[in-house]
Amino acid sequence: MDLWKLYDKDNKPLGKIVPRGTPLKPGEYYHVGCVIIINQEGKILITRRSQEKVNYPLFLECTCGTLNPEEDPLEGSLREVHEETGLPAKKEDLEFLGILRQEDKFSYIYLLKIDAKTEDLRLQKEEVAQGGFFTKEEFFSYLENGDYAPPMEERLRWAYPYYKDLLR
Repeated sequence: MDLWKLYDKDNKPLGKIVPRGTPLKPGEYYHVGCVIIINQEGKILITRRSQEKVNYPLFLECTCGTLNPEEDPLEGSLREVHEETGLPAKKEDLEFLGILRQEDKFSYIYLLKIDAKTEDLRLQKEEVAQGGFFTKEEFFSYLENGDYAPPMEERLRWAYPYYKDLLR
């Protein structure tokens, strides 16, 4: 069973761990790790959530997932990269961009610049229906059409100043 460690509005632990999906009270938050992945050609990795996902099935996203209670955000974000994409990233490859407080979560957002192509991906079928590296134009088209899960769209827009010059 997946668990959430809960935090207050200032990102301080509340000393509570609850099953994932538990309705949270106002002022309770959990942690998510998000990695925006851009390859050597300036293309961004976009994945489509599995249709089996409870929240936002078949919406687009970047690599992202709930952190386990014992994980630090860097370790959990790296775990998500390995699980969802199969890409061979290391801790030192991830650049920390910041923390975005969202409705019921703190999103730890990282940037990964990697030498990879779509055919290098080993997608985790339980989490990801499909994915690949896309151009800046394709990325913006999806973003403007509302194809991203709303929490992911918020993260991507928040972090855009950090990765905009890398996109081609």
